[in-house]
Amino acid sequence: MSTPTRHAIVGSGNIGSALARLFARAGIEVSIANTRGPESLRQLSASFGSGVHAVPLEQALHSDVIFMAIPFAAVEQFGKSLPDWTGKTVVDTTNAHYAPNSAEVLQGRLSAHYTAEQLPGADIVKAFNQLPANTLAAEIDPQQGRRVIFIASDSPQAGDRIAALVGDLGLAAVQLGRIDEGGRLIQAPNALVLRNLIEQPLF
Repeated sequence: MSTPTRHAIVGSGNIGSALARLFARAGIEVSIANTRGPESLRQLSASFGSGVHAVPLEQALHSDVIFMAIPFAAVEQFGKSLPDWTGKTVVDTTNAHYAPNSAEVLQGRLSAHYTAEQLPGADIVKAFNQLPANTLAAEIDPQQGRRVIFIASDSPQAGDRIAALVGDLGLAAVQLGRIDEGGRLIQAPNALVLRNLIEQPLF
């Protein structure tokens, strides 16, 4: 087994693939995993180059920062992957609004708070959920600006960590504060979801 990367993507669907493309374009190593095993990801990871590593789920979970790019309905089962998530920063990219029976599951809670309940001990950061995958992955001429990624977290340190990573990926981070405050704006279908904003350079 190879050494775990600092960052991992769990989920190989549209959002997981878009995230892998962003990492590959920025030249930042990342692992990618799913429940079907690394062999199912070899072709996908190879298409992004040597910096994207297909690994078993167990190895991906050793990473410091884990992008949870799975359907909302799978969050509960994913949470059982580790008995204790302490020390992990988990980026929740899910959108519960589009999942069947999500209202019954959430019972008035914000989806990121539900995720926090399922992953006890993790620092949850809500991000990368406001845009469709093809828009998220689309390249922008740096002279035109950088695509904005909204971030919300109840852990200021985790929010800062992901904001710095967003910058390293060539994007512009806008921190919205706590999940129960600005984070509400990026829970679909609220105000900042599907807002494709570009931060233009100031001259």
